[in-house]
Amino acid sequence: MGRIKKALSNRWGAYAFAAIAGVVAYLTLTNLPAVEDWINRVMSIISPIIIGLILAYLIDLLVVFFENKVFKKIRRTRLRYALAVIVSILVVLLLISLFLWFVLPSMFASITDFISDAQNYSSQIEDNLAKLDAFAAKYNIHLNATQWTSNIYEHVEQLIADLTKNLDWVMDTVLNVWNILVNLFIGVILAVYFIAGKKRLFSGVDKLRHAVLTDEQYEKNTEFLRRSNAIFSKYISYTIVEAICVCIVNAIFMLIAGLPNVTLISVIVGVTNILPTFGPIVGCVIGAFILLVEDPMYAVIFVIFTFILQMIDGYVVKPHLFGDSLGIPAVISLISIVIGGKIFGPIGILISIPFTAVCAILYHESLIPWLEKRKSERMKEEAAEKKAKARAAKKAAAAEAAEDKAEAEADAKPEAESAKA
Repeated sequence: MGRIKKALSNRWGAYAFAAIAGVVAYLTLTNLPAVEDWINRVMSIISPIIIGLILAYLIDLLVVFFENKVFKKIRRTRLRYALAVIVSILVVLLLISLFLWFVLPSMFASITDFISDAQNYSSQIEDNLAKLDAFAAKYNIHLNATQWTSNIYEHVEQLIADLTKNLDWVMDTVLNVWNILVNLFIGVILAVYFIAGKKRLFSGVDKLRHAVLTDEQYEKNTEFLRRSNAIFSKYISYTIVEAICVCIVNAIFMLIAGLPNVTLISVIVGVTNILPTFGPIVGCVIGAFILLVEDPMYAVIFVIFTFILQMIDGYVVKPHLFGDSLGIPAVISLISIVIGGKIFGPIGILISIPFTAVCAILYHESLIPWLEKRKSERMKEEAAEKKAKARAAKKAAAAEAAEDKAEAEADAKPEAESAKA
């Protein structure tokens, strides 16, 4: 590291580094499809590892809870950790089993009922649009709303025809879904191994950090990793708990209000609520559409309730849970969500805000002090250079004055001698 800094401090070393970086950037941009294809191949190879790490991190939140809260009275560290891992995995398996046993059948029933009644829904929509046309015609407004359904039907028929023609695309989609399931299965197995060997893995990483970093750098790096882990674990755990609570509250309200498709809509609202900013809006739109084909009044009631629920969640629950621990401006959060979603999809949307919070820590506590230090060093160098120039100018002026004095004395000496003569 010292040699690199020394080379970059040299002007020609900095120029060489800039030239190499420019060539690499040029080659990357001119061969962007090949680079993208290479990145996709690499991601397809390591995707099970990434999935395993993500699942291990999520399950480890339960492990830490059981280890520090439930089994904290057990003195033997290995036994306490082993019990926490076993209980956490059993809890996750129990939750998955409950979902598959109770929630999934209700969701399938709601979906099949929705599909089977699609013809009735289309006729209801056409009747409502015809009433809307008649109402608008009273005020000399020509909406032609009944034409909307015919246009939609034409697009759907065209889509079905395209799907029947493009069987290769259908097979690729099925193959991609199968690959996702296989990667998920491998990721679950890897997650179990990651959790079981967490202590050994962390010990190896800790030894590497000790070998690479100085004692002061090691302490700073450890503190940074601890704070980053606290931000991620707090945000993800609170977000998941909050989404489950929103799902339950939504289901209770729909049961009390007598709205249909309770399980399907509540699960959609809960899952989309995990995604910040855009998630609640997407869940509200999907739920309102499902209820709209049943009865427009159901959709109105659902939208009003969702608006009130999200207001309470956004202005009461979330500030109480997260407080000022993130400290990110709203615009930066929105930009990070868009970029994270474009690059990594739903996972990127979920982790974009805590990742931005960690970047904010680096910005405020590492980059800004480093820039200020560089600025102060540069100002000191400039001040020292100015002093050196002033001293040099002073010496030059003194030398010039001495030279002028010597010349004046030399000129005055012959005159004095001639005057004596």
